[in-house]
Amino acid sequence: MDNEYYILDKGGRIGPFTPRELMARPLEPGDLLLQPSQTQGVPAYSLPEFDSYFKSEGIYYPTQQNTNSYMLRLPAAIIDFFVLAIPLWILACILFPQYILSLQPDITSTKISYQQLMQKSAENMLKHQTEFFIIEVAFFLVTILYNTLCEASHLRASVGKYLLGLAVVDELGYSLTFLHALKRNLGKFIYEVASFFISILAYTAYSRMIWSDRHQAFHDMFSGCYIVKKNQ
Repeated sequence: MDNEYYILDKGGRIGPFTPRELMARPLEPGDLLLQPSQTQGVPAYSLPEFDSYFKSEGIYYPTQQNTNSYMLRLPAAIIDFFVLAIPLWILACILFPQYILSLQPDITSTKISYQQLMQKSAENMLKHQTEFFIIEVAFFLVTILYNTLCEASHLRASVGKYLLGLAVVDELGYSLTFLHALKRNLGKFIYEVASFFISILAYTAYSRMIWSDRHQAFHDMFSGCYIVKKNQ
């Protein structure tokens, strides 16, 4: 019967099973299924009849279609920046009030040239280099921790990604463990290191997500993760 399936396993086949029996096993997205009238097995994730089952289980197998949402990663990153920047700015004002107050003339001045503004900013950074370094390192570490905790939680994504319907998954579409999410986010350190040598050009490496098969940036490829659109 064509509404029954065999599972191909180690050169043999197990079954037959009805769809209900398969889902009760439970069914894995990478399982190769074969109907009696077929000669070649196909992965379970590619069969439309199991799509709603996998989504109900929180499994979003990464395909070319549901990973084709890389354009949403920039607005998601902007949302996340403000989610983090506002409380960190308030904290910086409490811990380093003199440094924050010293920024005010640079930000509000309208009677000096751009060159003078840049010179004053450089002098200010040099004068307060310890505070500047602490704030920079704190922002980077908090960003790593924030993304790691969010991606390993039931949200399966940062707040920005979650609001835009995205999720971070592993190669089979499952949610990430804490260590897996940490590995992904530590992979972003690649861009920070490269920026010391080629400045802002290092971040053009993100463009890999445009032309790669399932739209992975380098840190996604390094960690075996994918960004999927949940409603596709």
